[in-house]
Formats: sequence, structure tokens, C-alpha cells
Amino acid sequence: MFKFKDGMCYRMPAHFGGSPFDKEARAVYNDVTSLIFTFVTDGDMLSNYIPEGLELTKPELTIQYQQCREVEWMAGSYYNLVTFGAPVVFKGQKDTLDGVFVLVIWENKTTPILTGNMMGMPKIYADIEDLHIFANTYRTWLSYEGNTFLQLEMRNPKAMEKDEIKALTMDINSIGWRYIPKVGGPGADLNQPILFPMRSEPEFAWMGSGTIKWTEMRWDQNPMQFHIINALAELPVIEMAPVIMTKGRAILMEQRGRVLS
Repeated sequence: MFKFKDGMCYRMPAHFGGSPFDKEARAVYNDVTSLIFTFVTDGDMLSNYIPEGLELTKPELTIQYQQCREVEWMAGSYYNLVTFGAPVVFKGQKDTLDGVFVLVIWENKTTPILTGNMMGMPKIYADIEDLHIFANTYRTWLSYEGNTFLQLEMRNPKAMEKDEIKALTMDINSIGWRYIPKVGGPGADLNQPILFPMRSEPEFAWMGSGTIKWTEMRWDQNPMQFHIINALAELPVIEMAPVIMTKGRAILMEQRGRVLS
């Protein structure tokens, strides 16, 4: 008979066994190309998707495309993702913390979606193209079952100076929300904010102009996601910052993750 052991870490399905907790565990991504789009939007509209306990600090949304290669925890494998984040402060009974609230992450591989969701990161599936590079333009598309809903494009990138690249090296307090619904009824068995720290270490960086193009979805085109897509598509782009492209390393620092309270 299978029995759970104290001090072990388990993932679904847990009954095949777990592994010892490693307080030094890190998930290293050795080759990451990122496109970072940041724009001012309507703060009241954006706040509709920020849970109670978090406070939006700027009416700003960042969309980050990442083409991940040489992912150590996946035995050198690869995947692509697009993250939507907003700057917030968490004000709890014990913790006060500035960070980035992650509204949604689209990814194109099952393994990182499952592992991330267990830890409170809001991951869902999409087909995400590798970067298409032509005539000094970098493009990618997100789609679901043949229906494209987002195109990201960067044009005319110019290399950044060494001191500018160094300033992009940073630790990031990514804040997620772990929600596990009750079985057979409304409500949640688990409903909690979590901290998932990350570190960005770019070696090269460029700056250019860019565009974000949404195509709103109907229920029959994307039944589980259309409301998410349309909500984000409705956020106005009031002022777009220069688009930044980086190439370097990313590190997920799981040992520093915790529930916020």
C-alpha cells in the first residue's frame, strides 16, 4: 500500500512516489530569447483582474514572449511561452511585497503547464510559433486549434549598450494565485496568493518598435479561453514603450517560493 512520507515533495499523480525537498533547487534556462512589450493602459479596467489583497501600482501591462531552449529541468528540452504581468504590491497580515502579478501564461508544452499550475502559476495551452525573422522584423503568433488570437511584432532592433544590458539583470517577484476548486460544488478547497521568484540574466539586448494585434474569439473557437483573450484584447494601448529583445539566461528559484499571507 502506498503511504505518503513526511519531508517528501509530490506531484500529481503522487502515488507513484516523490522526491526529497531540495532547498537549493533552481530551474535553469540556458538559452532564452525574449520580446518584452510594455504599455500604459486603463488602470480601472486592468484592476478588474487583480485579486483582492493585491493593489495595482501603475496602469501598466507587460507582455513577454520567451523562446526557451536548453531547459535543464526538462533534460535540455525546449518550449515557448507568453506571460502577461502587471506591477502590484501585496499587502497581507504578515507580508508586504512589490512584485508582478501574473494574469496568465500561455505555453506550448504540457510538462511546464502542469508543474507550474501546481505551484500557483496560471498556465494554459496555445500553439506558439518560434520567432519568424525577416527584413529586420521579429514576429510570433499564438493560436488555438487553427484560430490565431494574438500576433506580436518587433521591428528595427538596435543593440543596447553594456550598462543598459546590465540594468536588465534583475530578480523578479512573480506573484501567482493558486486556486483549486471544490469537487462537486462551488467554491475552492485552496485559494491563496503565492510568490514564485525568478531571475533574468541577459547577455545581449536590443531596442526597437513593435505592435500587438489581437483577434477576439468566439466560444466555439476557443471554449475555455475566449473570455480571457477578449478581456485582454479590450485593454487599450494608451502609450507603448520601446520593445526590448534580450538573449541570455533565466532562472526559476523554487526554493524561495512560498505562500503569501
